[in-house]
Amino acid sequence: MGGQVSLHIIDLIVFALYMVVAVGLGLWVARKGKDTAQSYFLGNKTIPWFVVGASMVAADISSEQFISNVSGAYKYGIVLAAGDWNAWIIYSLLLFIFLPYYVRTGIYTMPEFLERRYNAACRYIFAVVSIFGFVAAINAGALYSGGLMLDSFFGEDFARVMPQIVLFNQPVTPVVWYIVFFAVTTGIYTIYGGLRSAAWTDFLQIIILLFAGFLVPVLALRHVGNWTAFIHEHPEHFQMFKPPTHKPFPFTGVFTGFLSVGIWYSCTSQHMVQRVLSAKDEWNARIGVICAGFLHTIMPFFFIIPGIIALKMFPNLPHPDRAYLALVKELIPTGLKGLLLAGMAAALMSHVSAVLNSASTIITIDLYKKLMKREVTEHQQVRFGRWSGAVVLLASIGFAIYFTTSETTLFEKIQTVFFFIAPPFAVVFTLGVLWKRANGIAALATIIAGFVFSWALFQFDLIAKFLGKTIAPSANPRVLTALVAVWDKFNTFNHRALCAWVFCMIIMIAVSLLTAPPATEKTEGIIWNKSYISLPPEEQKKYRGFKDWRIWWALFVAIILSIYGFFLWYRIQHPWQM
Repeated sequence: MGGQVSLHIIDLIVFALYMVVAVGLGLWVARKGKDTAQSYFLGNKTIPWFVVGASMVAADISSEQFISNVSGAYKYGIVLAAGDWNAWIIYSLLLFIFLPYYVRTGIYTMPEFLERRYNAACRYIFAVVSIFGFVAAINAGALYSGGLMLDSFFGEDFARVMPQIVLFNQPVTPVVWYIVFFAVTTGIYTIYGGLRSAAWTDFLQIIILLFAGFLVPVLALRHVGNWTAFIHEHPEHFQMFKPPTHKPFPFTGVFTGFLSVGIWYSCTSQHMVQRVLSAKDEWNARIGVICAGFLHTIMPFFFIIPGIIALKMFPNLPHPDRAYLALVKELIPTGLKGLLLAGMAAALMSHVSAVLNSASTIITIDLYKKLMKREVTEHQQVRFGRWSGAVVLLASIGFAIYFTTSETTLFEKIQTVFFFIAPPFAVVFTLGVLWKRANGIAALATIIAGFVFSWALFQFDLIAKFLGKTIAPSANPRVLTALVAVWDKFNTFNHRALCAWVFCMIIMIAVSLLTAPPATEKTEGIIWNKSYISLPPEEQKKYRGFKDWRIWWALFVAIILSIYGFFLWYRIQHPWQM
């Protein structure tokens, strides 16, 4: 990242105080209700809506976003805000399609749904793939970015007092020590207290994150003054709807990403859905999701606006990744830097705790309990959940340390894993709830074929070049050349995800129609029906008037559509430069 943010003793005290309070709260909350499987893995279903919403957002945000999202906005502009504002589409699908079934059936895990709807093989595959994704991408990436973050603040100051250790002929760098520090502090309360500790510390951390996150954009906006000339000079940075050929954010990819990565990440990934499953009742679950939506509405102010402001203040940075650090060094006074550091740590710790708890839940419920040949007691499940959480944490540390030796960017690593996981499972879950004809054979075929197709898309350039050299001239290589040219023009992550989703949808439908329909017990009580739109009758009587979740959902959607309406108007005023 380059450079070091100077810290005063006051900043260090503020940061240390936050760490003590966060860990202390997690341990204090865990005093009760951690001895049964439901209390440890689902918080005994006592979590109120505001904690559900805060925890969902906290689980989705990591310290990496302070660097990567600001960097992306510095380079590409407001279009990165679509990652948050498109939550209205994904959360609407969760509210109206997935959530009612999840809550009313009382399932513990997402792999459990796949066995109920399809077969045990789908459950085990999704469980293993989810654990790998949690460890190798989400958790390891968060810990690695947290290590870089602390290194940018502490730099050589702490490196001088740390022990000099050599492992495998390589010196242990300060970043490694910071990775271990965050892993241990977050693991203490998460492994001990389970979801209840994770959720309530998430609530504290989102408050710290919101307060600290306001510091940089507010101070930056005061500093830069008039924007008129800058907007005229950089209209492309205020374009939400980029051309189809734009790399890497074409509107044809940005606004279709919910079909694959969006559905998989927010509607079927254990670390997100587990927050919903822990709610007091269905109303608290739905309002919690809507609360998360409102929080996502303002998130671009924390991560995207600072990137655009940084371009105005520092137009010649050697690398966009230095944008946020440059703003902090320029704008944040002594004392507040410690609060900002606490906010970044809060983002990381909530992210890691969410994934850690979810991974241990899947390992315990979907693998240990399912594969054991004897009855497993509640105490044994909790004990195994803690041990598996410790193993997951150690594996995450290992991958995070590996990232420190790799030249590939963190963004590329994480998106590579997401790309392989998302499309087939998004299709399998969606059709599993919406289409009665979908069966287990088709689900397995879709998962396997989807992984192969995703790999082929990544290798397309190499395959095309190989075929161009080896194919016979009579086979008209001009067609191949033209195909490669078109692919190169539209080849982005979002477009590849869309292609994989369409391919998986075709496989799922075709194989389902060519094979026998599923047994009645595989679809009964699972397929969506209009009763999912409303709360259960007893909750409808309890939550009327302004407590009606549909009013708040409509307000949330109206706000987002109004924002998009403004940027669509701006696009019309500033046509594409193709």
